[in-house]
Amino acid sequence: MTFRARRRSLDFSNIEPLPFFDVSKTKPRRYRPWKAGKYNMTMGIRKMPEEDWLVIDNKYEEEQSFRRYLLENQRDGVMQVRPCAEEACEEALDCIVNFLIKRYPSQFQYPKGKSGYIYNGITNRTFKVTKTYEQHPLEVAAQLAMEDINLLMKGSGQDARNYYLQASFSMAPAGWYISERIGWPLWKIHSPVPIWDVKLRTAMEKFFLGLKVSSPVQRNNYFIQTNDTMFQQEPFADSLPTPPRIEEIRIICERQTLRRLPRTRAVIFLVRTYLIPMTDLRDEKDSIYCLRSAIEAWPEEIAKYKGRHVWAAVFRFWCKEVLGDYAPEGMGNNGVGVPAEEFERKQCVDGGRVRTAGARM
Repeated sequence: MTFRARRRSLDFSNIEPLPFFDVSKTKPRRYRPWKAGKYNMTMGIRKMPEEDWLVIDNKYEEEQSFRRYLLENQRDGVMQVRPCAEEACEEALDCIVNFLIKRYPSQFQYPKGKSGYIYNGITNRTFKVTKTYEQHPLEVAAQLAMEDINLLMKGSGQDARNYYLQASFSMAPAGWYISERIGWPLWKIHSPVPIWDVKLRTAMEKFFLGLKVSSPVQRNNYFIQTNDTMFQQEPFADSLPTPPRIEEIRIICERQTLRRLPRTRAVIFLVRTYLIPMTDLRDEKDSIYCLRSAIEAWPEEIAKYKGRHVWAAVFRFWCKEVLGDYAPEGMGNNGVGVPAEEFERKQCVDGGRVRTAGARM
């Protein structure tokens, strides 16, 4: 009997290079990951095209500058690595380097006469990407990609079938401290989310066990906050001295990707966070309508968890001011009762069917 050899690295040979890619002219992707109608907690995953793994836009220099600031001033708050994840960090860096070199050849190159290094032409910085490293591999990876990087590993804790967060660089935490969460299993990371244990725990644990190297996936998530802080470690306020102004309210949209690394078998979970002022939606009546419908459909325990009571009155007043009696064509005032095929066509979602499950992982 013969066995097929296990892949030792991710294969990016078939992705299309973008030799004329212009970072300065590339706007962040527009995600509107909410749906009008009944709330339904699902994982909301869909296939990810290989060439879409790492995405770059004109926020790159600004966010990389912030990442360097955090590494210099709050290193333990932005990056944590447990000893069991060192090899996975090296593998993650290797995969990220190989992808960027192939996908964005004008921005990332191997410098001539400097073996083992990569040149980042956007920030004009060079990094050692082979042993012996000059910086930690996860630190280097975070200064190449725009996504936050998390590595989850099976059988490295008390439960050999569970996955544990063993390494993370998180520039955009959603109201939590990575120094506390490092080493937690999936179920503990999600324990604050109401009804997650009943609705999604079994499905998510099966998904992680069955994730294949050849089948990367993506999903989207969103939540609301009342400031423009990206590095939001403190839990979101349960109350405010005065109601927030609509100009202060932000929609946090996340694009998340998951894939298995072939050598260490770790799951690399990437999160790109987009901070969107609520008022940016003023000219998108369909999006506002769907967002209001989705928020009003949250069950009470979900609404409390997401802090709806803190900003809902201001949000509702603004929606009424902007929308009046407007409803997208074919939708009733509550956004339901539309035939399934028509409902899918009219959704305010960019890139596929998406539901929010509250927590990131």
